[in-house]
Amino acid sequence: MLWIVSRYFRAKKERKAMNLFSQKKQQKKTKMVLTGILILSLFCLSMIFTAFAGPGELYQKKLESQSSTSSNDAEIRIGKKLFQTEIGKKEEQLLVMLDHELSLWNKGEYRYYLQWKTYNGYGRNGLKEGTERKEGDGTTPLGAYPISFAFGFPSSVNTKLPYKQIQKTSYWSGEKNTYNTWVESPTKIAGERLYSYKICYEKALAIGFNQNPVVFGRGSAIFLHIKAPDTWESSGCITIEKQAMEELLPLLKDKLSIITLQKEEELQKY
Repeated sequence: MLWIVSRYFRAKKERKAMNLFSQKKQQKKTKMVLTGILILSLFCLSMIFTAFAGPGELYQKKLESQSSTSSNDAEIRIGKKLFQTEIGKKEEQLLVMLDHELSLWNKGEYRYYLQWKTYNGYGRNGLKEGTERKEGDGTTPLGAYPISFAFGFPSSVNTKLPYKQIQKTSYWSGEKNTYNTWVESPTKIAGERLYSYKICYEKALAIGFNQNPVVFGRGSAIFLHIKAPDTWESSGCITIEKQAMEELLPLLKDKLSIITLQKEEELQKY
């Protein structure tokens, strides 16, 4: 009889232990499932945050670093190419119009160094080789040309370049005997009356396109000037913002040239 009672209580104890073990196992399993759900939820939240807020600060810095490195590589490459050009050997400073980017470069011991850059516009009909251009075709000439002088409406400007002030009698001539030159005339002549362009020619640079020799009908009055209020396009000139012109003029030396390009590979021509 005692043996039976003892057996009964032992079995009861074992069942209780088994139930406790089963409960702990189930609790552990439930905890693992909940942990998994929590981790998945946090991952989803982080993806949503990234989609709306953008990459994290460290990743953003990495992207900026890569962009900066790429930009520096391009600057070094172009600086070396400019140094090797014939025009680069003659000058100490160059303006470079590479499609819609105008930049200023100074010569160093082994290459040119970028000093300044800005966005630019050009002729409404694009770019064309200078030797193929015709008067009125609305294109900006490709090539390498001297910057002849600065001009504008103020009595003086902050620049080392030679400077001419526009008068009511100032024209850029379209006449055959004075073609593509600055002329003072009390009477109207063919060409551009400079006084009529008070916004665009407030401050400008004369580009020495079609100057040596002058070919009648090839094109005249090619300038680097302030853009019109309603457009970046021009009849053939290079255009920049007024603020950019204000920044550029004091940086210019008393002698420099400009190279106009559509692609970097074209530098080897000059």
